[in-house]
Amino acid sequence: MAEVGARFALDGMPGKQLAIDSDMSAGAIDHNQAKERREREQQETTFFGSLDGASKFVKGDAIAGLLITLLNLVMGLIMGVIVHGMPISSAFETYAILTVGDGLVSQIPAVIISIASALLLARGGTQGATDNAIFSQLGKHPAALATVAMLMVLFALVPGLPFLPFILGACVLGYAAYAVFRKQQADEATAHAPESSDETPVSQAIGDILDLDDVHLEFSPDLVSMVLNPGTGLDARIANMRAYVASTFGLILPDIRLTDRADLPMGTYVVKVHGVEQARGELNPDLVLALVQDDRDMLPEGTDVTEPVYGAPARWILPKDQEAAAMSGATIVSPPEILATHLLEIIKQNFSRLLTLKSLRRLLSEMARLSDPVRAEANRKLLDELIPDKVPIDTLHAVLRLLLDERVSIRNMALILESVAEARLSTTQPEGICELVRQRLGFQLVAEMKREDGSIPLIQLAPEWEDTFSSYQIDTPNAGLDVALPPNLFNKLADGVVDTVSQSADHGLFPAVVTSTRRRRLLRTIMHARGVSNPVLSFEEIGLEARPALVGTVPA
Repeated sequence: MAEVGARFALDGMPGKQLAIDSDMSAGAIDHNQAKERREREQQETTFFGSLDGASKFVKGDAIAGLLITLLNLVMGLIMGVIVHGMPISSAFETYAILTVGDGLVSQIPAVIISIASALLLARGGTQGATDNAIFSQLGKHPAALATVAMLMVLFALVPGLPFLPFILGACVLGYAAYAVFRKQQADEATAHAPESSDETPVSQAIGDILDLDDVHLEFSPDLVSMVLNPGTGLDARIANMRAYVASTFGLILPDIRLTDRADLPMGTYVVKVHGVEQARGELNPDLVLALVQDDRDMLPEGTDVTEPVYGAPARWILPKDQEAAAMSGATIVSPPEILATHLLEIIKQNFSRLLTLKSLRRLLSEMARLSDPVRAEANRKLLDELIPDKVPIDTLHAVLRLLLDERVSIRNMALILESVAEARLSTTQPEGICELVRQRLGFQLVAEMKREDGSIPLIQLAPEWEDTFSSYQIDTPNAGLDVALPPNLFNKLADGVVDTVSQSADHGLFPAVVTSTRRRRLLRTIMHARGVSNPVLSFEEIGLEARPALVGTVPA
C-alpha cells in the first residue's frame, strides 16, 4: 500500500500543481492560498515517500527475521544433538518452541510499524488526525460495530476459545453500536425539526448581495416543470440561442440564470438584465397560443391575449384544437417557444449592455484559441500588434457597443480591429471611429438587406432637410448629434419617417433609411425614439457593387 500510494502521490504531483496555478490564474485563490496548497502537497508527497522507505525497511526486517528463525532452528537441533546429547525429537521440540518464541518477539516491532502504516494509508484523503478519522469512521456505521460484536459472541461459544475476553469485547462493541445508533437518530430528529423563529438568520456575504446576473429569468412556481423539462424546456433552446447569437452577431452570451420566484402571479415570468426588469409576460403551460393577423373569430374558443413579443393578436386554445386553428391560417406556438423568443428579443435589445469589458476580453481570447493552429497564431499576432498600443481596449469596447446598439454583427473582429486602428489616426471620438468602421463594414451591412433580386430597398430624405439641418447646426464635440431641431421640426421629421416606413411595410418591404454620414446618427436617434427599427445607412456605406432601389422619400 505504501509503495502504490507513494507512486500515485508522485505521479499526481504535476497535475495538482497545474490545478493550483489554474485556480490562481482564474482568481479562485490568491497567492498566499496557492502557497499553502503547494506546501501541503509537498508535505503529503514527502510523507508518502518516507512511508514507502519505512515499509521497505520493515519488509527487509521481516525477511531477515525469517532467515534468523530458520538459522536458530537448525543450529538448535545441532547443539541439542551434538553438544547436549539429546534425541532428535526431543531437541526439535525444545528448540522449535524456543525459536518460535524468539521469532515472535523479534517481529513485534515490525508488526507495530506495519499496523501503523496500514492505518495511515487506509485513511485515504480524510482531513485531520488519523485517530480522529478512525473513530469518526467507526462512529458513522453502527451496523459494522454490531456485526463485529455478534462475531465475538460466536467466538466465545466456540469450545477451546477463551469465553470471558470475547464476551467482554462483544458487550463493549454492542454498547458502542447502540450508542452510535441512538446518537444518529437524535441528530436526524434535530435536523428535521422546524427552526425557531427567534433564531438569528445566517448573514449573507456582502459580495453575494451586491452580485448581479447579466441575464436573469424568473418565473412562477407553476412554470418550473415547463422551463426545466429536459425534452421541451429552455436548456436546449438556450444552447441554440448561444450558437445563433455567436454566429449572427459575433457576441458570446453570458450565463443565463433560471430561478423560480414564489411571489410572482401564476404563469408569470420576468426577464432581468443586470438586475433591472426589462420584460414581463404571462404563459399558460397547459395551452398553446394561436397567432392571427387580424380577426380572431375564426379561431376555436379560448382566452384572447396580446402576444408578448411583437404585440400581435393571439388566443390561448386547448392543444386538441391546434389542428383546427392551423387550418384556419393561425400560427401555433407552444409556451416554451414564446418564452425563448421573448428572451432572445430582450437579449437583442440589450446587446450593448451585455458586452462588458469582461465579456470583451473573453471574446478576444477566443480569437486566439481556434482549433486551426495557423489561424489561431495569426489572430494572436494581430491582437498583440494592435492591442493596446494602436487600439485601446476602452475605445474598442465603446465602438463595439455602438455597433451592437444597431445590431451590427461584430463577428468580423479582425476587420473591426484594423478599421479602429486606421480611424484613430483621424479621430479619437468613439462615435466618429464607429462611423468609419461602418464604412469598412458596408459590404456586410448591405448584404444583410438584399432582396431576392439583389436590390436594396432604400428611403431617403428630401433634399430640403439638409438645408434645415444646416440652419440649426451647433458646435458640440458629440459627432453626428450637432443639430438642435425645434420640437415642431423634430416631430415633423419623425412623423415623416414613420409614415414613409409604414407605407413601405404595407407593400411587404423593410427598407433602410439612407442619409449622409454626418446626419446618420441624428436620424438613427430620431427613429429609435419613435420605435422604428429599420436600419439607417450612410451613402458611403453603400458600395458601387450594390443595387439601390429607392422606394420612398421623407417629405420636407
